[in-house]
Amino acid sequence: MTHHRTFETAPTRRRRVLDGIWAFVTDPEDAGVEAGYPERFPDDAERMDVPSAWNATSDYYDYEGVAWYRREFELPNGGPTRLSFGGVCHDATVWVDGERVADHYGGYTPFEAVERLDAGTHDVVVRADSTRDERSIPRPGTDWFPYGGITREVVVESIPEVFVDDLTVDYDLGDGSTDDSPDDQADVTVTVSVRNLGDATDTQVTASVGDTSVEHEVSVDPGLTEVSLTLERDVERWSPTDPRLYEVRAAVENGDDRDERRERVGFRTVDVTDTEIRINGDPVEFRAVNRHEDHPEWGHAQPLRLQEIDLDLIDDAGLNAVRTSHYPNHPRFLDRCDERGVLVVEEIPYWQFDAERFAREGVLDRGRTMLRELIDRDHAHPSVVAWSVTNECANEEEGVVDATRELVAVARERDPNGRPVTLASNNYHPDGEGADPCLALVDFVCANAYPGWYSEGEYADVLAGVREDYPDKPVVLSEFGAGAVAGERTRDGAKWSESFQADFLEDAIETAREAEFVAGFAIWQFCDTRTDPRNWATRPKTKNNKGILDEYRRPKEAYHRVRDLLDGA
Repeated sequence: MTHHRTFETAPTRRRRVLDGIWAFVTDPEDAGVEAGYPERFPDDAERMDVPSAWNATSDYYDYEGVAWYRREFELPNGGPTRLSFGGVCHDATVWVDGERVADHYGGYTPFEAVERLDAGTHDVVVRADSTRDERSIPRPGTDWFPYGGITREVVVESIPEVFVDDLTVDYDLGDGSTDDSPDDQADVTVTVSVRNLGDATDTQVTASVGDTSVEHEVSVDPGLTEVSLTLERDVERWSPTDPRLYEVRAAVENGDDRDERRERVGFRTVDVTDTEIRINGDPVEFRAVNRHEDHPEWGHAQPLRLQEIDLDLIDDAGLNAVRTSHYPNHPRFLDRCDERGVLVVEEIPYWQFDAERFAREGVLDRGRTMLRELIDRDHAHPSVVAWSVTNECANEEEGVVDATRELVAVARERDPNGRPVTLASNNYHPDGEGADPCLALVDFVCANAYPGWYSEGEYADVLAGVREDYPDKPVVLSEFGAGAVAGERTRDGAKWSESFQADFLEDAIETAREAEFVAGFAIWQFCDTRTDPRNWATRPKTKNNKGILDEYRRPKEAYHRVRDLLDGA
């Protein structure tokens, strides 16, 4: 197993994972470039774990801004080298041996640099900037904490002159089943992106799904060449109750050199009717939690053990799905969802944007890039059943509608397997703007609403309002909840008590499950999470306390109530 996934992804490559201690220094005045940090790192630098979030330490708990990292690594043999980053929050620049090799915006998706390096010792320096401003994604004032740092793994790989840059898996499932065979026939297309760092050459490209392979010899010019190979094979479908996975391998051979990359896929269909979300044609009730990558000790940089604990708690409560609020989660977490049959809706961090913010230079371009990178990274995960493009934006504004239309088009064009697209709207509450025109652009409705907490009203009225405007789309009650300070108990179940929260959630869930057009629900939220430190006056403990577990995963009364309510679901 690799550190960043639960299976081997590049077996032919010499790899070194740069986890561990890096030199670290903050740069609140953003003077490091001018001071020459890429070539001469400060002698008085401190130490910081990678991967980690610097805000999970007491020294830098509230620090938002620029910080620098440095470490050395050894290459026993020189040649083409791939340096990849799983995530740097949120604006990253990378230098190797004083040369600028990569720039990337977006803290939750990967990026890389490919360089020719000599054998010996090399120096890598990273500038990470967590500043939020009028053009940042996420924006200032988010109700989650945008941790800074190198929060996911850094990997160095030695690669040949001709190597597999990426692979995409597309498939169609025919009926294929007979009384004698429960399998389905899959027509699979593996598109292999071959990168050639040298001269034009003939290369053999092979694609395999399980024990079925196809190969083709092609001439590849310098740069990138895409080669699509198709094959047919019988498969067992992936489902939440039987999460069958297949290994996909793409390899290139050029002379004595061979390079291979691997992915995994589960074969299944996802579609929607006017009342249902269906997996393989069968309706599935979406029983979900909204989950932030948050923990007091790790922030976004969560170890596998914590990811496993979270999934155990989700499963034990009778839940079957996760909405990744409000950004792409670690791919290893998605691997475990694939393996355990947990459904996932993934989102990009357009949280409460209005038309003015979307119109600012570069903001929409950044979001389109994030969405493409998310889909490119996660398209093969069978657990991911939908893409969500925005959350609680000012969807009644024309500029937001235009931006949403572009994002939906990107999702439909980029995903080879055609997942449904959605967005989360909070227009359906007593103070809302009424009908949400952005919902006309997506396949099913995600409705966020908090009547009885932030406003007056009833959940039945919220759901009826959505249905009146969109009678042809299924509805997911995608956010609802009430805050509870862990341990708070009162005789009369007052607000902020555990019993108030438990009663509140029970009523909302029962209301949602009674409506035939509601395909599921997503509780806000899985666990208590840290919020912006400027929220100290309105958020007890400076946390969003709507978790059914506290920040250390200790159950509140609501967790037990949900588990009892869903027992046998």
